[in-house]
Amino acid sequence: MEEEIRVVWEEERRTLTLSGEAILTYTLCWPRVEGAGLGGRWISRYYARLARNWRRRWEREVYWSACLELAARREASRPFTPWTGELTGETVLLEDGVLSIRFQGQEVRGDGRPARVRWGDVWTVREGAPKPLRSLFAREKRWRARLWQKLVQQGEERRQAGDCFLDRDWPRKAKKAHPLQGWCLTEEGVELSLPQCAASPAAEGCPVFTIPLEGKKAPL
Repeated sequence: MEEEIRVVWEEERRTLTLSGEAILTYTLCWPRVEGAGLGGRWISRYYARLARNWRRRWEREVYWSACLELAARREASRPFTPWTGELTGETVLLEDGVLSIRFQGQEVRGDGRPARVRWGDVWTVREGAPKPLRSLFAREKRWRARLWQKLVQQGEERRQAGDCFLDRDWPRKAKKAHPLQGWCLTEEGVELSLPQCAASPAAEGCPVFTIPLEGKKAPL
């Protein structure tokens, strides 16, 4: 009997200090794929490296920057608020050998505004290879243009309804941000997101759009 594919999420929490004072607290989550043979091990190694990169960044340059801010605030007799970092993820879909994962990251430097990031990864698990977006539209020549038109239409409807505060010229700005990258596959369709501040105010975070797969059932 073939072993069932499972996604196990690892979680790490740590507080970095200086002279006993909390400087930076971070939460880091990453997935491990089990029961998928070599392909699953490749995917797991990829995310283990991803976690190491985020950890290294927080424990080095971000931590050092926080220490410098602590010193500056002490010199000015001002209170210091510890910095925070978070990378969380979730298994959005695991079906027919296709794995879709969504990540969300956030960093708050003291009392500043949150800096956010969001993206998705889609894999063909047994092969341990990313699933290209074009594979969902294998027999359609103008799939990219149609997907972009759907995104713009949805964005305009939401902007006019006040559901999403996008800039007036957001389509031009959004196109430069390559929104068809970092996609995520859900039961509802293709999920796309824009980088924070790319086409909307920072408070809007990373605007998310879901484009239904017409006449298709995800996953493919």
